[in-house]
Amino acid sequence: MMTKSSRYPLMIDPQGQAWKWIFNREKDAGFPNWITNLKDPKLKDKICTMIENGGPFMLENVENEMDPMLDPILEKQIVQKGRSLKLYVADAEIS
Repeated sequence: MMTKSSRYPLMIDPQGQAWKWIFNREKDAGFPNWITNLKDPKLKDKICTMIENGGPFMLENVENEMDPMLDPILEKQIVQKGRSLKLYVADAEIS
């Protein structure tokens, strides 16, 4: 279900089992700094880098509210311009 879903999963993981599974699955992908939280000052840059390079990305310790900057990603608001696909995160255009 995690790998075949059309939506991004939200996991409530008090025992850390899902975190371990995802970490072990993605640790060898070759992308440093793919785990972060919403308070990270470089959050937008990390998200843009991972999307552009096709890398994994995990947000930890998400509380009741998400940053509105993440809405286009979570809703998969991908726009086709010519032959390329674009996603807008905050003020950045990601191809």
